[in-house]
Amino acid sequence: MKFLIMNQHTLNFGDDIAGVSLINQILKLFPSRSTAIQIVYNTPGSLNYPDQRVSDRNDVLLKDMGRVQILLFMFFSFLGIQVVYKSSLKAFKKMVQDANVILVSPGGANLGMYKDWRYLIKLYMVVIFGGRPVFHNNTIEYSNNWLFNIFEKVILKNSRIYVRELSSYNHLQEKGFFPVRGVDTAFSFVNDNTDPLVSGNYIVFIPTNLDSWHPNFREEPLSDEIKKTILKELSELSKQKSLPIVILQHMHGSAVEESLYDECKRKLVEFGAKTVIIPQIENCYQYDNVIRNSQFVVSMRYHGIVMAIKNKIPFCSLEYENKMAEVCRYAQLTDLNIKLKNIDKKFNLMDYYTLGTKEISDKGPLISKIKDMATRPLKQFKYGLTSEID
Repeated sequence: MKFLIMNQHTLNFGDDIAGVSLINQILKLFPSRSTAIQIVYNTPGSLNYPDQRVSDRNDVLLKDMGRVQILLFMFFSFLGIQVVYKSSLKAFKKMVQDANVILVSPGGANLGMYKDWRYLIKLYMVVIFGGRPVFHNNTIEYSNNWLFNIFEKVILKNSRIYVRELSSYNHLQEKGFFPVRGVDTAFSFVNDNTDPLVSGNYIVFIPTNLDSWHPNFREEPLSDEIKKTILKELSELSKQKSLPIVILQHMHGSAVEESLYDECKRKLVEFGAKTVIIPQIENCYQYDNVIRNSQFVVSMRYHGIVMAIKNKIPFCSLEYENKMAEVCRYAQLTDLNIKLKNIDKKFNLMDYYTLGTKEISDKGPLISKIKDMATRPLKQFKYGLTSEID
């Protein structure tokens, strides 16, 4: 069985976790030595998955196809003509036609508010070459660009769609599609490394510079007052509970936010935190390990909350986008989520710590169900092939 994973993101450990989880699912359900998984990335980097059955396809990059080839292909495709003369596009076509299953890697609203043309063009090419993509628990919506939406509609009409948010589900239904609602793929992540990377008890803080990359915050940056309030509350909680603060790296490679972590540490110390640690994180397993062995997680990143819920760790979700509210909703932990831009002087992390510690302890059975739901798209596919129920 030949699997093709399209548009895998790297450069952050959350997307790495989701991608690794998807590969793990494939190899568990289709363990044959003849199973082959090829990955086409949407960002620089690699998952470096340690199995010979998994390989990266770096010979089908858009930059090697060139703008002229891409524009000619896109234009003439509407006339039913495939203009393919570059070797990289020929290789892309063969890759698509050789694949038995084409999965769109779990990810955010690249089709939607992020308006990611690279992401869209590659999926459009897949469809034109006869592929039928399966979106594996994605966030999907329409953008504010009419041309983008025309191509997106072609893609979605020729795809099987699993989404991880109710808002995506409702939006696509309104547009005339038939999505299947699920949960985040990262809930199926398996990490056998149980030895704590950071010793002792501690609070995890996962910051990010939203102003530099998120569409909503580029237009309306997060206020300095809100940033100050979050750090002040973290320091206060750290003092009251006598717990060190671990600033957990979310981005890596060329996207690493070292200056942000250093600045957060400096301000936390100024506000009275006695111990602030910034461990060196090398892979997504270590990222999960730091969260799993913590006492409390305060996260400005979506997958920080997903991992906290998966590991049954109390948390405070600092919501920058609906997907954070959504994961808290289906985990029945909405009281632990707050919109970043709604934070004011009444914000009290101790309240979240106390409530989270109480609420998360009752969610074991529900979290087990969520983990199982994260594997349903591929299980349904296997059942369609074999009529075997796992």
